[in-house]
This record gives sequence, C-alpha cells and structure tokens, in this order.
Amino acid sequence: MAALEIPQAVAAFRPVLQLVQAGLFLSLLLAVSVFDLKLRLIPDRLNLAIALTALLAFTPGNLFGVLGALPYLLVLLASRNGDGMGGGDVKLAAASGMVLGLPASLTASILGLGLLAIMCTIVTMIKRLLGETGRIPFPAGPFLAAGAAAAYFMKLGGLIL
Repeated sequence: MAALEIPQAVAAFRPVLQLVQAGLFLSLLLAVSVFDLKLRLIPDRLNLAIALTALLAFTPGNLFGVLGALPYLLVLLASRNGDGMGGGDVKLAAASGMVLGLPASLTASILGLGLLAIMCTIVTMIKRLLGETGRIPFPAGPFLAAGAAAAYFMKLGGLIL
C-alpha cells in the first residue's frame, strides 16, 4: 500500500517542482545572456546547472531534447575559422533541450535563431546606411536563451506537444 502512496506524493509536489524549475531555468538563462553579452562566453557550470534543472520535473522523453543541439554542433564543426557558433551555444542548446524535450527544443531554436537573424539584419542595415562596412559579431546565447524561455512557457501552456 505504501508503494501506491509514493507516486501520489510525487504527483502532489509536481506543480511546486515545476514552479521551482521555471524560476531556476529562467534565472540561469538570464545569467547565460549576461555572460555571453559581456564576455562572449557561456560558462560550462551554467550549462550544467540548466541541465540539472531538468531533474526537477523529469520525464524520460525530455532526454531526446539533447538532439536539438545537433544542428548547432554541425554548424560548429563546419565553421573552420572559429567564427559563428561556439561550443557554449551547442552546450546551451543541449542543456535547455533536456529541460524542454525535443519538440520544444526545436521550437526554441527556431525562435532564438529567428530573433538573432532579425537583429543581425536590422543592425547590419543601419550600419550600412551609416556607411560602415565589415562583419558585426553577435553573441547567440541571449537569443537562444530567449527562444528557450519562450518555448518553455509555450510548453507549459500546451502549445507544444
């Protein structure tokens, strides 16, 4: 009989764990954004902490969310000169994928990279109008974090399976 009570107890705490996970996940995504904007670096400890938040509302299917980092890894491996995606971005996609699951991880990528593309386009057009040329580096972390946050809330609201 005691074995039947344990899953009920866990189910009773699920909303509390979800709330704690949301707070930690969003705080860590904010920290990632600040680090990447200031230092152009995403510390491994932040990515590890994000991955560990997946344990608060763990479902085995969320482990497939790591596959959402595969496109980032391919871009990193394809860029020979070191410009573009960095290892921290790949780790961020994998860590947030563990929290989000694969469908929401892919949604986060689309949203984050879409925001990045829009921002790059606008800034580049303004610079060109001002007569400036050359490449403008953008940290991807804040945009990936924004996409992950949006996908997290979409998932909570039932917009992502």
